[in-house]
Amino acid sequence: MKINQNRADLDTVSTVRQEPVRDDRAAAADRATTDKATDQVRVSTTSQLAAAAASAAEQASDVRPDVVERARQLLASGELGRDADRLADALIDHAIDKA
Repeated sequence: MKINQNRADLDTVSTVRQEPVRDDRAAAADRATTDKATDQVRVSTTSQLAAAAASAAEQASDVRPDVVERARQLLASGELGRDADRLADALIDHAIDKA
């Protein structure tokens, strides 16, 4: 096989620089990067109300001052704590009702 001065053609072909072909995945990745700055979230009014209710419930105290005050008054007057058997029965009944 004989090659006749084809070298000149090869040099010109090799110096031509071609841009790589971008596939759809690369273009989609570029769009996703630029779209991140414009993402938005909208929360419905129902969700906002639920979040406010949950926040209020978390901040509420487990101690009910009105019940504590009533118990103190009953204890001070001698009406509370006089009958241990009655108290035990009430506690048991209450536990059964909750179960």
